[in-house]
Amino acid sequence: MAEHLRESDPDSAAIEARVILEHATGRSTTWVYQNPHMPLDSELGRRLAHLVAARRAGEPLAYLLGQREFYGRMYHVDHRVLVPRPETELLVEQALEFARHRASVHMPVRRILDVGTGSGVLAISLALALPNAFVVGVDRSGDALEVARHNRQRYAVDSRVELVQADLLDGISGPFDIVVANLPYVPTMEVECAQPEVRREPRLALDGGPDGLAVVRRFLKEAGSHLSSAGALFLEIGWDQGVAMIECARRHLHDRIIALHQDLEGRDRVVAIAPVPLLASSMRRDS
Repeated sequence: MAEHLRESDPDSAAIEARVILEHATGRSTTWVYQNPHMPLDSELGRRLAHLVAARRAGEPLAYLLGQREFYGRMYHVDHRVLVPRPETELLVEQALEFARHRASVHMPVRRILDVGTGSGVLAISLALALPNAFVVGVDRSGDALEVARHNRQRYAVDSRVELVQADLLDGISGPFDIVVANLPYVPTMEVECAQPEVRREPRLALDGGPDGLAVVRRFLKEAGSHLSSAGALFLEIGWDQGVAMIECARRHLHDRIIALHQDLEGRDRVVAIAPVPLLASSMRRDS
């Protein structure tokens, strides 16, 4: 099985083969290895063949498995939503660090907004980490919100996570103490030239226009009016968009501190906009 997968993704073929085998059999890889003579009935054989063929054709592994881990928890995902990326966890980390800073000066976070919520992983992660906060998750896609509702119910946060279908901030009433946003920021040409598995994801969640920043610019024009006076905004960006995003943020939120935070590879990944200095050691301040 790994040999078949290696043709399309040689670097991760062995890992993906193990995951697919576990998923198809409902057993751990250790169990399978310890039982090498396990009969491979026709149904299981067909299931494995289908999974391998779909993966080789470019279907994202998370869609085949129906789930993806994010910030230590498993979430349901399918073709209606973007597959959560590890780098997006930086949004959670920065938001929680800001919440801790506010708590240290007796200003607890009460209201959080997640714009472009998709599968709901950001909204739910923040709700679980901040049990006294109410979170609103917004998305243009009704299909995506169906997935988010499934995940919200899974983690029993229905009473503290409201899901709203809207275009960015249309009809959303603030203010909020924390706003997080993972909006489309990939340039159109890059989406069209992306790997097959990326092109299987919802284009609405990826395509940010000619330079990748069309949706983000529109969002930043409205964001300031939705922040509380001591609130902060955390926005995921492409690794090469830091300078452009700082300029855009200055234009619309010039009265706040603007900082860039890097991911584990040292690339710009999050723009943080706040009324006070943030505490992350990776912060590169630019205002």
